Amino acid sequence: MTATLFRLPSGTVVDGWRVSRELGNGGFAVVFLVEKNGKPHALKVARHREASGDDKQTHARMVREATTLLMLDHPNIIRHRGYGYAETGNMYVALEYVDGWTLAEWKERKHPTIHEILRVFVKLASALSYMHARGVLHRDLKLVNVLIRKSDGEPIIIDFGCATYTLADDLTEEGLPPGTERFRAPEQFKFLREHKNEHRARYAFKVADEIFALGAMFYELLTDPRPTEHNRRVSLNNPLMPPPPACEVNPRIPDQLSELVEKILSRDPSKRPVDTEALRRELEEHLERSGAEYMVPAHAPSEQWRSEPSGVGGPPVEPSNGLRPRKVATKTLVAGAAVATALAAAATSWFVPGDIPALPPPPHSSPPTTSPPDMSLPSPAPMVLPSATDVGQKEGSTVKMTTPEISTQGRPTRVRNKVSAADCAALSLVAALAAGCPSSQIRPESFTCPAGAERAMVNELHWRRFDRFVLTLDDRHDRNGKTWFTPGSEVVGVVPKAEGLDRRQYEVAPPGTRFYGKAYYLSDKMGRADGPALVVRYDRVKLPGQDERPICFVVESRSYGFKDGRVQASNENEGRVVDRWP
Repeated sequence: MTATLFRLPSGTVVDGWRVSRELGNGGFAVVFLVEKNGKPHALKVARHREASGDDKQTHARMVREATTLLMLDHPNIIRHRGYGYAETGNMYVALEYVDGWTLAEWKERKHPTIHEILRVFVKLASALSYMHARGVLHRDLKLVNVLIRKSDGEPIIIDFGCATYTLADDLTEEGLPPGTERFRAPEQFKFLREHKNEHRARYAFKVADEIFALGAMFYELLTDPRPTEHNRRVSLNNPLMPPPPACEVNPRIPDQLSELVEKILSRDPSKRPVDTEALRRELEEHLERSGAEYMVPAHAPSEQWRSEPSGVGGPPVEPSNGLRPRKVATKTLVAGAAVATALAAAATSWFVPGDIPALPPPPHSSPPTTSPPDMSLPSPAPMVLPSATDVGQKEGSTVKMTTPEISTQGRPTRVRNKVSAADCAALSLVAALAAGCPSSQIRPESFTCPAGAERAMVNELHWRRFDRFVLTLDDRHDRNGKTWFTPGSEVVGVVPKAEGLDRRQYEVAPPGTRFYGKAYYLSDKMGRADGPALVVRYDRVKLPGQDERPICFVVESRSYGFKDGRVQASNENEGRVVDRWP
C-alpha cells in the first residue's frame, strides 16, 4: 500500500480535524498539521491498514503507540487529542502541537545557563518517574525527542513510537529493542556479544537503560557547544572506556555536577541511581544548592552556532543508526504532537520537512522485564471503537472521516468507516480503564514458579500447597480500607500484627512477614463467577529475622472500582500457596 492512499489534501476533514498541510512523511506514517476549534494540532496517519500485508507491522505499531499515550497525562509528556481511522482504513492519532525547539536547538539558540539546563533535566526525570510508575518505557530518549516550548520553556518528551508498556505485544525479532545507538546503555552491547549465536535471545530493556540515555543527553548539553552539528564525538557507551568527565571537556561545569553525570553514565548499571525518582531527587538537590558557578551559560555564546531560520526545511535530525546528519538551518516551529508519537521511522535515516525529526527503527518490542511484567493483550468481545476520542467525546460513537469530495453543489461529502473488533480490543483496553469501565482486562499470563521456590517453600518454610495466609496486600496503605492498585506495579504485602490469625500461620508466616510481588487485573472471563478481581502474585518472601526466599503465592480480591487504569480492592485478604498460576 502506498502513501498516496492516505495523502490528505488541504481542506480534508477527518473527524473534525481539518488538514492544513503535510508536516512529514516517514517510513511508517505521515504527519499532517490540522486545525480544530481554531487550534492547531497534528495528525499522524499509519502507512498501512491492518489487512494490507504490512510486514513492518506499522498498523500494530500505531495501535501500540496510541495505547501508550492513553496511559499518560503529564505536563512534560506530549498529550494525545484523539484517535480513529481514515477513509482508507489507516489508523491515525491526533496530538497536541508544540511550538518549540528540540533540546539541541534550544541549547544553541538560547545559550542556557547550567542552572537552566539542570532545571530542564529535573523536569524530565520527574516525567520519566511518572511514566515508569505507570509501566511505560520510552526506549528512545535523545535530544531530538525532547522539545522546549517557546511560550514557557517547559520540556516536553515526544515520540513514543519505540515505547513499550506492561500490556504491549511482542513486535520484534531482533536481539535489542528499537532505539538510537548513541544513547543505548553499554550493557545492551555486552548482551549482543554474549548472545550473538542465540537467535531467540532478546534484551530486556530496563529503567537503568532509560537513566543512561537521560545521562547521555545531559552530558551532550553540558559538553557540546553545537549539539546539532555533525561532529566526531567520543563514544558515550563503550563498555570498557567511559567518556571523559564533563568538567574536563568543559571547564565551566562544576565538579559536583560532573560527578553526578559520571555516576549516571556508569558502565555498571547498579552504580547509577536506582530509579528515575531517585535521579530526580539528586538532580533537584543539585539545583537547590547551585551557586554562582551554575548561573553562567554552559558555553560562551561565541562558541555556538548562530543562524537565523531560513523558513524552509526541518531541524537537524538524528538517524536511527546513531550518526548525525549534516547541519540544516531551520524554521523552528515544531509540530511537537507530530513528533510525539511521531512518525515511527524507517530503519534507515531520513529527513522530514516541517521540523519533524527522523526516528529510530520501528518499535519492535522485546518482552519487558522491568518493574512492570510482560503481559499480553486480551481479546474481548467485538465492540465499536470510539471515534477520534478528543476530550469529552462519548465512547461508542462510530469512527468516521470527512474527505472533501466536492459534490455537484460544491459541498464536501462525508464517508464513514467502521473499525475491526481486534483494533477496538487493543485501543479500548486502556481507554476503558481510564474512563472507569470494568469491561477491560489486564490479565497475568500463565507462569511457573521462580527457580528454587518449591524447595524453599517445602524444605525451608515448611509450607504446604494451598496453605492460606492473611496479609495486607500493600503495606503503604491502611490494611482495613480499600486501596487503588495499578496493574503491573510492584507491591509489598505484610502479615499484620492482629488477632485472629490461624495458628499455623503464626508458625510458618507470622506477623511481620513481608511478601514481594506484582498486581494484576483478572476479568470474570477467566473463571470467576462473582465478577472482576484483583490478583497479586508474590514471588519472594522474607520472614522476620530470616533471609529472603523465592515463593509462589497468589491473592485474589474482589474489585470495587476502576479509575485512571487502576483497580480498587480491599487491602487485606487471604492468599494461597500454589505451584503455578493458570
